[in-house]
Amino acid sequence: MALKFRTTGMKKSTKHRIILLVVVFLAALVFFYILLNRHTTPNVSQMSTPTLPTVSVNSFGTDQLLLHGYTSKMNASEMTDNLIPLDTDRKLSFNVNTYGNSIEKASYEIRSSDSESRTISTDSISNLNKKSSKVTFDTSFTNLLNPGVKYTLILNLTSGRKDIHYYSQIVISQNSHMKELINFAHDFHNTSLSDDYNSLSRYLEPSNDLSGGNISHVNIHSSINDIGMNGFSHKIKSEPIIAVTNMTRDTASINISYILEHGSKASYLTTEKYRIRYGSPRMYLLSFDRKLDIIPNYDSFSVKNKSLLLGASAEKPVVSSNEPGSVAAFVQSGALFEYSVNQNRITSVFSFLNDPTDPRSLIKDHDIQILNIDASGSMDFVVYGYMNSGSHEGESGIDIYHYDSSLNIATEEGFINSAEPLSYLRKNFSELLHRTSGGRFYCLLNRNLLGIDLATKKTDVIIKNLKDVQYCVSDDMRYIAWTSTEKPDTSISVLDLSLDKVYKIKASGSDRLRALCFMNEDLVYGTVNFANLDKGYMSSLNIVSFKNEKLTTIKKYQKSDVLITSVSSSGNSLVLKRSRTDGTKISSDTILDTLSSESDVVSLSTATDKDSVSVRAISFKKLSSDRSGVPDYRVSALALSDSTISLDLYK
Repeated sequence: MALKFRTTGMKKSTKHRIILLVVVFLAALVFFYILLNRHTTPNVSQMSTPTLPTVSVNSFGTDQLLLHGYTSKMNASEMTDNLIPLDTDRKLSFNVNTYGNSIEKASYEIRSSDSESRTISTDSISNLNKKSSKVTFDTSFTNLLNPGVKYTLILNLTSGRKDIHYYSQIVISQNSHMKELINFAHDFHNTSLSDDYNSLSRYLEPSNDLSGGNISHVNIHSSINDIGMNGFSHKIKSEPIIAVTNMTRDTASINISYILEHGSKASYLTTEKYRIRYGSPRMYLLSFDRKLDIIPNYDSFSVKNKSLLLGASAEKPVVSSNEPGSVAAFVQSGALFEYSVNQNRITSVFSFLNDPTDPRSLIKDHDIQILNIDASGSMDFVVYGYMNSGSHEGESGIDIYHYDSSLNIATEEGFINSAEPLSYLRKNFSELLHRTSGGRFYCLLNRNLLGIDLATKKTDVIIKNLKDVQYCVSDDMRYIAWTSTEKPDTSISVLDLSLDKVYKIKASGSDRLRALCFMNEDLVYGTVNFANLDKGYMSSLNIVSFKNEKLTTIKKYQKSDVLITSVSSSGNSLVLKRSRTDGTKISSDTILDTLSSESDVVSLSTATDKDSVSVRAISFKKLSSDRSGVPDYRVSALALSDSTISLDLYK
């Protein structure tokens, strides 16, 4: 009898159903992954090149200034960085370098330079002369302009669908020798860079107190050899830009800026500042100052003697490191870099310097503030002021970034548009900037403490209308302490921005308290006995106390029959001006911050490069003394956002 076997297991139909369910499940996973991530995938790119036209003017027979354009209107009364001197005929010639933009229309406005910014005159310009990459035109301004009075000129250009605005102050010169003064500055500039520089010695006031050899910064007291570049080989790589910054009836202050090239690899942004008085038969040089700042590139850095050499630079780089000192970030020539000791690598994190031959890339109307840097080299930073290029080109504002060192990507987290220039933002914005690990950004703007959620872009006003005597901020910008009034108060509030937590320090009995300053993370505050309160806000203090981040009192300063009349921070010390209780002044006392005086793991220093030129350097404790040569170099990618945070920056 034949045996029959029954097949065990699932039916084919059941298998088909299971396979179908698995396929549907996997398809659903892919679909939802794409759906959830399509809006968060960053658009990664490199910094784009500038696109906007530039404008120069011809006044007193000399090409002057290089005005950069704004794509939104600015607060005209704050636009005081440029000055155009007009001759008595009130005529001015404009030269627009279009960089491929078509210029269809041009017009101008003249406003008063006071806070009211009253309109004095407006007019359109019809005589546009278009030739190749240039557009030129002339105009003659109204007789309503008074000699010696500064006004704000706004030049408006229309290119395609966008309007571009250029700002400068103008003034009808009362100096009848302006042309000769400009020519003297130009001749001095040419001679100082020639083999005939010794002929300039009669204009100098050399001092033995200045050591020679530092060509990165010279002045009227430097030696004639340093004025003549002290054997440093050089040639001018760009047309000098002349700018008159101030004038009286017989003097003028004049700046000349240009790019100086050393060999085939190093270029320097160079600025000369002159103050000259007209005289006959000779001119009088009242002051002279020349600064060289290297334009950083992959070949401008080197390692030597436990230091990273940055190149010759008059400007002091801003340096910040992580706690171990294995990674340091630094701002040089308007660009942000990072050096990793372990990897011996420089990273260009953020820079507008993508083409040093393009003068628009070299505009330094912005600052960069490093907020924090962790053990891996990731950091948060802010770029504020004028945006030379990129998605916000032609705008002024505050750009918030996070740099991920493992991905080598700097991600834009939010842009705060502003109608104010860099000079205004420096005074009213940069005192407190803090980003938490939870994605919250704090800034002190126009004496208002703001908190911004970088994910939702929601803004909260935490403290309003602070006065100078009311508050103080820690050096690391993590803490702010304040009283609710300008007078000494019954309590001090201390906000830990990282924890978003407020602590209170309360006075005893009839005492009153005033927040003074921070030393490291320790709050320094004063106690005023009610009996000693006077009519002014700056009452004399009986006690100066120190509290650490845990609000534990770690030090008190109190002397019998002594009042502290003022407290000032100077470097690593606190200077206390004192008097007796009867008002008799006595000598000041000093409290040293011993913690800050300890040597840092990373410090800024000077060194000598291969050309025997004094250069800036960053010294690292962790850097091997055996290491030397050129470090590796890379450029980070940018992930740009399309969201703008709207704030009213005028209030």
